[in-house]
Amino acid sequence: MAGFQRILFPVDFSPRAEATVPFVKEMASRGGSSITLLHALPLPVPWYPPEGGAPVLAYDVNALLDLGRERLTGFRKRHFDDLPPGVTVAEFHDQGDAATAILDYARGHETDLIMMPTHGYGQFRRLLLGSVTAKVLHDAACAVWTGAHTDDPQQHHLPVREILCAIDLGAATPAVIAKAQETALEHTARLRLVHCVPGVESGPGRFHHYESEFQRHLIADARRSIAELQETIHTALEVHLEAGEVCKVVRTAALEHDADLIVIGRGVLKETFGRLRTNAYAIIRSAPCPVLSF
Repeated sequence: MAGFQRILFPVDFSPRAEATVPFVKEMASRGGSSITLLHALPLPVPWYPPEGGAPVLAYDVNALLDLGRERLTGFRKRHFDDLPPGVTVAEFHDQGDAATAILDYARGHETDLIMMPTHGYGQFRRLLLGSVTAKVLHDAACAVWTGAHTDDPQQHHLPVREILCAIDLGAATPAVIAKAQETALEHTARLRLVHCVPGVESGPGRFHHYESEFQRHLIADARRSIAELQETIHTALEVHLEAGEVCKVVRTAALEHDADLIVIGRGVLKETFGRLRTNAYAIIRSAPCPVLSF
């Protein structure tokens, strides 16, 4: 693997974007990548005077575009003037909806990785992904890296030393593990697998024994399936296997193993009622470290 060759880094000049810079530089340095910094200027909302007069723009659009270009150039000079040989950086300025600009650029320029924060600020917003991030995660055909969805940018996850790959034993699992292996090799990191067995809720006392037995059966069956899978794809990775809610199990495993990066499959998001359609977002929201989704 030659690493990610074309990295797209959307920049909105927020503190979260600033905090993402070291991760972008680290990822690009591993593979000798080209980086494109993208800033999209939202289109000004026209003001409609009374009596049905013609709409009037309250801002000078050209001046705003010029200012955006200047800010993007300044951002590049501040943060990307010390790149190692072989890593290049370019600027792209657009206007309109940010998610649309990101997705259009990624599709048109063979981008293989988009890196962006999640903007999980405050007690309430911590429960939600930013609308731009959510749309990019859902619609992007390439890999997407998202920062930890916490108030703390968590720079101690650099360099990447421990990687956790969340698997669901679906048809795409071997491909996800292969991507996680390539990423671990690129970063010289340790790789573990994590799998969640659906938890069985406890009922009245006299049924508790049977429910516990059933859960143990599910865990044993999952362990056998993972062992058979690893034998088929010629891997022998350590497995964290636990029953419960997917996002909580993945978060617990990440904290227990001090993971610096979680790798998940995201392709199923494009399928109606896909198994990870909800869990992928939940994993990203609750992850204590960045998440790389394919």
